[in-house]
Amino acid sequence: MEHTGTARLIGKRGISDVLTNDQAEAGWVGKFAERPTILYKPLSGENYVNAMLTPAKPASVFALIESGWPADHLSRIALRSVSGNFNSSAQYGVMHRTDVAFAQFITMLKVLQAADAMRVSIRKNEKKPETVTLRIFPEKLTINQRSDLRDLKQRLGLDVSKNSFGIVNDSDFHNQENVFIQGRSLLQVLVALSTGVQIPETHISSRVAPPLKPIPEKDMSGLLPLMEIQSGSENPGDAYVAVKYLGMWFWIDKTDHFSKRSLQYALTLITLLDSNNKQGGSVVIPVN
Repeated sequence: MEHTGTARLIGKRGISDVLTNDQAEAGWVGKFAERPTILYKPLSGENYVNAMLTPAKPASVFALIESGWPADHLSRIALRSVSGNFNSSAQYGVMHRTDVAFAQFITMLKVLQAADAMRVSIRKNEKKPETVTLRIFPEKLTINQRSDLRDLKQRLGLDVSKNSFGIVNDSDFHNQENVFIQGRSLLQVLVALSTGVQIPETHISSRVAPPLKPIPEKDMSGLLPLMEIQSGSENPGDAYVAVKYLGMWFWIDKTDHFSKRSLQYALTLITLLDSNNKQGGSVVIPVN
């Protein structure tokens, strides 16, 4: 951190001296400024793979859900698929809508969480992989909700008579007693959030960005976009968060609570995914 300073000290020896114009002045002159630095630690090799490409563990996601995080919102950000039913995504310029069964799964998680009708237990063993168990208490649900739960079990290929299921991230263990769940990597999370960016026409015409359109979630699954990032040539001023890029402003409106929560949940998930990353050298950039 860099520091400079400015100060001036003026002294007068008394009234009699002032009347005789006998005045003394002494001091030190300079400037004061504070310039913090930001340390960027580049990712490469194994660090890059661990931080950007390793999928989130279902155990981590469901631990957050058990602690009270909104099950449906968090699952849309962190999960890639449930028993072969996929979340929305954008890969190689191709947009994919959310599969209906995936939407039903996260909607049911929301219902179970609101009714206090589920429990998640995680057991860790040094010699064996950690096991995650989802227990459901259908007696706390309404008749219609129990019917929807039964329908979801059938869609996911689960035993409809059981209410306790393992959560696994290995397809070899996918059966009537386990739900096969794939988490998203940090890169996939960032790509998913980017589908809500309003791309300026100037960036499309200059081929800075491809002409991708937001996924029409409401046409298929009834879900709203995870995040809406607006764009324009003028500084939005009182936005929740804003950044200028290639002459255009991008921001999240301060009244868009759903997008604000998506950003906060994503930042927490990024921290979890990157918690074990150890990096080498750094680049020091002074910020005015």
